[in-house]
Amino acid sequence: MNMRIVFLLTLCFARKTRGYRIATPIINRSLKAKNSGSLYEKPPPKKLFQNLGILTSGFPPQQLLVPVVKFFTFNVWKLMMQELVTHDSDGRFIRESFEVGNNPQPLTLDGRYRLYLGGPCPWCHRVSSTLALLKLKDAIKVTNLIDDAEKASKGGWILPPPPPDSDDIQEELKVGDLSSVYNFCYREVAPDGYKGRATAPLLIDETSGKIVSNESNEIMVLLNDFARTKGEGRIDLRPQSLEDEINGATKHWFDLLWNGVYKCGFATSQKAYDEAAAGVLTGLEEMNNSLGETPFLVGGVLTEVDVKAFSWVVRHDHAYSVIFKSPGGRIAQYKNIASWVKRLVELYPDLEEFDLPDACGSYFRQLFMLNFGRVVPYMPTMREFISGL
Repeated sequence: MNMRIVFLLTLCFARKTRGYRIATPIINRSLKAKNSGSLYEKPPPKKLFQNLGILTSGFPPQQLLVPVVKFFTFNVWKLMMQELVTHDSDGRFIRESFEVGNNPQPLTLDGRYRLYLGGPCPWCHRVSSTLALLKLKDAIKVTNLIDDAEKASKGGWILPPPPPDSDDIQEELKVGDLSSVYNFCYREVAPDGYKGRATAPLLIDETSGKIVSNESNEIMVLLNDFARTKGEGRIDLRPQSLEDEINGATKHWFDLLWNGVYKCGFATSQKAYDEAAAGVLTGLEEMNNSLGETPFLVGGVLTEVDVKAFSWVVRHDHAYSVIFKSPGGRIAQYKNIASWVKRLVELYPDLEEFDLPDACGSYFRQLFMLNFGRVVPYMPTMREFISGL
């Protein structure tokens, strides 16, 4: 018996010296049987320059390494942010106007005009929704842009392959990227090429080859006025009796919400972010309270303000609140806003025909300075998003 005890103690000591827990072989076998499915994974073979153990080697010291890396990455990020958008001295995002060459004359003939729209863009989304609600899809031609900053010469939009029946369209308006469209429209005043930013939405007059407008609010007004000339039976998104109220509401929600989330995402200082985040929280509460008293945002009827707000709300949970760090939680927490979204889709089914995964995923694919890892999170379909409200 004494020899057995000595033998077991010798085994325990030997296992301890090799880094194992002190335990008898019998107990170890029992534990292994109970824990045959390990919680941990076996690490893969190391690749060259992978997992070099810099943080665990002690050289260079972590107290030196971490601050240097943080300083370097922060300043590279800040430089890229400043190249992407404009900031003031306190790091606040400043949205500049990129209205160029606009000649917003009333629209006249069917088939004369072309809209360049990018699905992921909320400003384009509001215009495409306006087209659908006003039943103008057959009257205004649309080119659906592709977001690909690596292929675009300027900006982030490239043109899709031209349709077979596009022989009557100028080559510059159907091949290349959106910058080529701007260059063509500016051919008389800027022979060396357009120097500004190539933004969407863009409305052009194909007959004259000139820009009508590249400002979403202006385009929506033009489309609504054009729809009025088509006779009765169409929605009026801008009733003349509500124009002042519509303009005021547009400014209010733009400052707090529609542009507020971009101020959160593009802020380069904590102060700038905190200011913008406070505005978003205020805006969400105000909108929720307002929709508890009236079915729509202005005048108790559907207006362009609802269309603009809709394109913002459906992006909030899976784009703005994640990549832009917009506060406020999920839209489902705001009962009246959630009910308003479901009401709009029920009354106007065209609004549900929207590629939400592509729209929200674009933020993660293209804004690489906010998503260095380039991982795109799960995105629900529009129908899934609405059913979750």
